Amino acid sequence: MRRYFEAFSYPLRRGNAGVLLLGVAVLVIVPSVLSVVPLGGSLAGIGIDLFLTGYYALFLRSILHASMEGRDDFPAWPDLERPTDLIEDFFSLVAPFIVSFLPLILLRASASGFAALQSMGFLFRSAVPAGLSQASPGYALLSVGLLILGWLYLPMAILVWTYYGGASILNPIVVARSAWRTGASYLLLVVLVAAMISGAWGLSLLPEGFLTSIGSSLLAFYALVVAMRMLGTHYRIHRETLEWERRAPEPV
Repeated sequence: MRRYFEAFSYPLRRGNAGVLLLGVAVLVIVPSVLSVVPLGGSLAGIGIDLFLTGYYALFLRSILHASMEGRDDFPAWPDLERPTDLIEDFFSLVAPFIVSFLPLILLRASASGFAALQSMGFLFRSAVPAGLSQASPGYALLSVGLLILGWLYLPMAILVWTYYGGASILNPIVVARSAWRTGASYLLLVVLVAAMISGAWGLSLLPEGFLTSIGSSLLAFYALVVAMRMLGTHYRIHRETLEWERRAPEPV
């Protein structure tokens, strides 16, 4: 259990400060500054957002892999050898999220109109308890149930994708069995990761302003780095229990 909580100090260690500060500058301050620049949805603005998001995903994946290998150092910002690396790593995080929360996404879309699916913000809000205060009791209860199931599925789905490949997250038996094998520590992992992401979302609800945008982005950056560290630590702790290295990839 102590190893999970050590992940909170992982980004703040002295040896990691340089890489972390660069990440804050590039992935937090730059987008916050661009948010107040009147790009007006231009191709340049969209291209910058997509590039930063993809490169952020590439960096998060490198943290996950380093943590799974048992390394305590902060991995350097990865070299971009191929543009397709950005797409692959972006979907390695987004696809497990969409699969995990798909039932809740569809439920909320049925209430808000399926045109809302065009908004990335609408998709990502499916991971937090948004809009439940104004919903009917039955809808709110179903939403909470699907929200809990989504969070129970997501962390292990990311690890399963990392080890077995993308199609494996469509097999709930593989994901559920792997989560079950790691027992109560997996529940702790789920609670910690969900609490951090929900906290970053809660900060974004404060009155809009430049400092709020930077603060929300900074907290989200920190929360996701810690979450990747926890996921890698979870695999490292339960490496023998999971027995993935002894098994062939399981078919979908």
